Amino acid sequence: MKPSDASSKVKYAIRDVVLEAKKEEANGNEVLYLNVGDPAKFDFSPPKWITEEIKKALDGPYKSYAFSTGDGELRKEIGKVEGCPESQVFVTAGLSEGIDFATRIFMDAGDSILLPNPTYPLYVSKTKVIGGKPRFYECDEAWVPDPEDVRKRIDETTRALVIINPNNPTGAIAPLKVLKELGDIAAEHNLPIFADEVYDHVILDEDAEMHKMKDLVRDVPVFSGNSLSKNFFYPGARVGYVAIHNDYEGKFLDAFTRMCNQRLSVNWEFQRGAIEAYKNGFGFNGPYLDKLRRRRDIICKRINEISGLSVARPRAAMYGFVKVGGYAGSDWDFVYQLLREEGVLVVPGSAFYKNHPEELYFRITLLPDDDTMELAMGKLESFMNRVI
Repeated sequence: MKPSDASSKVKYAIRDVVLEAKKEEANGNEVLYLNVGDPAKFDFSPPKWITEEIKKALDGPYKSYAFSTGDGELRKEIGKVEGCPESQVFVTAGLSEGIDFATRIFMDAGDSILLPNPTYPLYVSKTKVIGGKPRFYECDEAWVPDPEDVRKRIDETTRALVIINPNNPTGAIAPLKVLKELGDIAAEHNLPIFADEVYDHVILDEDAEMHKMKDLVRDVPVFSGNSLSKNFFYPGARVGYVAIHNDYEGKFLDAFTRMCNQRLSVNWEFQRGAIEAYKNGFGFNGPYLDKLRRRRDIICKRINEISGLSVARPRAAMYGFVKVGGYAGSDWDFVYQLLREEGVLVVPGSAFYKNHPEELYFRITLLPDDDTMELAMGKLESFMNRVI
């Protein structure tokens, strides 16, 4: 008796590294968790109008299964944001479930999907579990996708193009010209686009322009993915959505409906809170972004002052993708040695499939308060002074 081969292909290093951290804590060692982009773990919290509505819903008529594709009022509010009718909106348990459903809709075993390098690791696990092949297209020094490399990676097995903008783990924002080129390439090869835009309202550079793929593409379906987790600083709500644009034949809409039906529904009370989120919009987040910008600037300055480390200033999202020079081992060796010797937990760059052997990276979150981050930076500097 043994688990399936498919289950062995599931890897999610952002959480996997926590197992080692828990061992350190069991031995009496303190750990600074800088591995995950969870705003609620730090001094960020969702707007009160969301949580108050959830409290009201707990005493309301929301104890049964919700409609499988989502609460009708919520779908209507999301439709206003996405510029589409509610029939094109599907509520999911965080965007993670939306990624799962879309991957299964796009591919059969042996098919491939195009992902940015570096990429969010969930796409890779979901692809491998169904017997698909992840194929990675390169980004430039500013972490912007290279359209010509995308074009070169397309073959007869390619079934979809994933664009993560703003990018996780790098915080890069793709310029309009590049996004239009990617849309043209997808149209040329008749590929649906999955536009992961979960950080589209966590923009740290005030002069940055965020463009949504659904506004740029008309010839192929665009799956726009988002959630409460980052834009509303509420990952524990587990409410996300996928809006499907340009599906003129309705085949992807039908397939996504079937995916929603087989898992019954998303928690109804939290969907009621999400209605208030989208009704009230994103105007609340100014102070949150100011805090993140200041922390981003401090962290990047400190990291770039440490011998052997460098980081490009992220323009959006909640992370820095740090380059390591002069270290003799692998990025996993680096992460576990840093954890054992200094009690600081980060994520190896190869977890995001940036795994060129001559380049070592790790991802660090920008979310911790000043005291925590200053302590972490001191430990990181001490570590680097010893190991290079």
